[in-house]
Amino acid sequence: MKKLLTLLTILSLSCTLLCISGCEDSGDSVYVDEGRLVSDVVINTSMDVFKGMEVPIEGQGFESGDQMMLRAETDLEATTEVSSSNLLTFTLPDEIEDGHTYKFVLLRGDDYQVLGASTLTVKLVINVELDETMSASWGAPAVIRGEGFRMTDVLVLDQAGGSHEITPSEVDDQSVTFIIPEGVAEGESTFTLRRGEETQELGTTELFLSTSAVVPDKEGMTIKGIVHSNGQGIPNVLVSDGDLITQTDENGFYWLASEKRNQLAFIILPSGYDVPTQKAMPQFWKPCTLDASTCEQLDFKLIPTQNDNHTMLVATDMHLANRNTPLDHVQFADGFVSEITANYNSFAGKVYMLNLGDFSWDLYWYSNKWALPECKAAIEDFNFQVWSAMGNHDNDPYVADDFLAEAPYRQYMGPVYYAMNIGKIHYIMLDDTQYTNDGGSQGVVGDREYNRTFTARQLAWLREELKYVTDKSTPIVVGAHCPLYNYSGIDRVTTAVTNVSEVLSCFDGFENVTFVTGHTHVNRNIQSPSFSNVYEQNVAAVCGTWWWTRNYAGINICTDGSPAGYKIYTVNGTDMKWQYKGVDLPVERQFMTYDMNEVKNYWATDEEAQKAFDSGNLPNRRNDYNSVGENEVFINVWAYEPGWDITVTENDRQLDVEQVWMRDPLHTISYDIPRGVSKSLSFPSGYCPHIFSVTASSANSTLEISVTDRFGNVYTESMTRPKAFKSDF
Repeated sequence: MKKLLTLLTILSLSCTLLCISGCEDSGDSVYVDEGRLVSDVVINTSMDVFKGMEVPIEGQGFESGDQMMLRAETDLEATTEVSSSNLLTFTLPDEIEDGHTYKFVLLRGDDYQVLGASTLTVKLVINVELDETMSASWGAPAVIRGEGFRMTDVLVLDQAGGSHEITPSEVDDQSVTFIIPEGVAEGESTFTLRRGEETQELGTTELFLSTSAVVPDKEGMTIKGIVHSNGQGIPNVLVSDGDLITQTDENGFYWLASEKRNQLAFIILPSGYDVPTQKAMPQFWKPCTLDASTCEQLDFKLIPTQNDNHTMLVATDMHLANRNTPLDHVQFADGFVSEITANYNSFAGKVYMLNLGDFSWDLYWYSNKWALPECKAAIEDFNFQVWSAMGNHDNDPYVADDFLAEAPYRQYMGPVYYAMNIGKIHYIMLDDTQYTNDGGSQGVVGDREYNRTFTARQLAWLREELKYVTDKSTPIVVGAHCPLYNYSGIDRVTTAVTNVSEVLSCFDGFENVTFVTGHTHVNRNIQSPSFSNVYEQNVAAVCGTWWWTRNYAGINICTDGSPAGYKIYTVNGTDMKWQYKGVDLPVERQFMTYDMNEVKNYWATDEEAQKAFDSGNLPNRRNDYNSVGENEVFINVWAYEPGWDITVTENDRQLDVEQVWMRDPLHTISYDIPRGVSKSLSFPSGYCPHIFSVTASSANSTLEISVTDRFGNVYTESMTRPKAFKSDF
């Protein structure tokens, strides 16, 4: 051996140079093509290892009796086994040290060969896989995958409520199995491995506990299960399949004689609880996987929470389709997602979101390969739950039947109507679009038309669900895509859904019902003319005018002049307050002012405007503001509601404020005119009821403008005139 070691010392320099050269050339490994003893050997230049780990080496020419040695400052002999001429395995000795680079030396009698060198990162265990969530039960086994675990190890489970030490029940080459001890709680849990004086953190997971209970069968029942929290069944929780509603018994068990028409079941979230979240999606529903005649068990987990005070973000019409310049999902990520993420910690209480539909754009599902799964991925990094309603553009464009066209939505998003209690607010999400889509068939996009209506089956479910809301003073918030009402003038309200009276009559006796809707890409707030307990807030779109105007004008704007945005509802018990929030604008910005002298001059002189007016794509639009007088000023109060106060003073003199039925000029120059030069308009500026007019005494006076909302928030602007007219907020 001494003779061999001397020989190694003398000759190792050339081998080392070869080894180093190989490391630099490959980056990840050394490849020995030819050698005195073996060939075709690959050695990784760095490895994560554990003491006692068996390391296989493949090559050509291994012989029985070959021995591996690891050389660094000292030589370490390794127990070696030759399985064949192509495979040798050696065991890393306990003396290996972390961070050292070892030469792998093959010994054969008095001869040797340096196979390569590797820098070893020594851990207790390697290749640990700990999922973001872990489902387990008290007294039941759980598994963490990884290599190097020992039966003498101790797993330390740290939670907010304390620490638990757990000894393994089973160890194999790929995992450790352990029993969840009594007293472990649900929630964020960190696992640490302890071996003697050494420790290694394995990772953090969200632990969800279930019971090991087997729910007994009942004749005629096709869906059964348990609703539980911290391993205990929860009574009186409502469970539905979209047709039937039942209630859990004292054990938390439920049964449904379901036809499995919707191929799912869901809970109606009770107050005081939350559900697990997976990539921003609340896990309140589960798919059916067995045929309608076979009973299957679907269990639901609840997490105790305090959310009486919470923030509900209300957003709609995202229309993600992998189109436009910049691409819509890029604009979405850089604007809406970035803003919500940055402001998350400033929202009061626990945060949720209502997504009111048209998450996708059916026309582009297949051509642009961008459908509901891709839309979900665009929000998966939100650290709050997104509860969604279905829009008309969220249907399969290859399917002409409404129910069948909804199938992908049910598969990826869940039920198309459902309810949940968050704090002291009862939320209901409904579907008021009936997809007709004539001509749709496999591989063929139909006309994608729809009716604005609530199906009879859905209304029957709604009436049954509301029977369980026994306190009629409970505030109810109903989310749906299409609005119940439209404005056809400042004071003219028309119905927009065919069976408005039928759906609103379901809420007879309730004191406070708020509908939040989307679809229109404008802001409108309407008191129901027939139901005094119903108020509708129609919220403008996240996408503005379908993501076009960023390219045309550098801003995202809706057809009524509102900035692309969403609403923020701040809930304190049963008290709700709200504000509209334009993306990329401070919440203190609630209106836009226009010096109509400048606007009219633009209409008369701007070269691009003249081309657009002359094109025939903007018929009669040259006359938009012919009736506007000299020195008039427009104030577009985006989220105006009856009860807001608007005051304007000029030289300490208060001016008369008049509500007018007009088009917003900013949207016209951001979309209508630049598009109208060469193309017809798909979504032109529309008349809106939230523009107000005052007449100043001169063209260059300063106006002091104050807008006070129904909650006492005051928004102001000192408007120096003349005020330039340009495409900017």
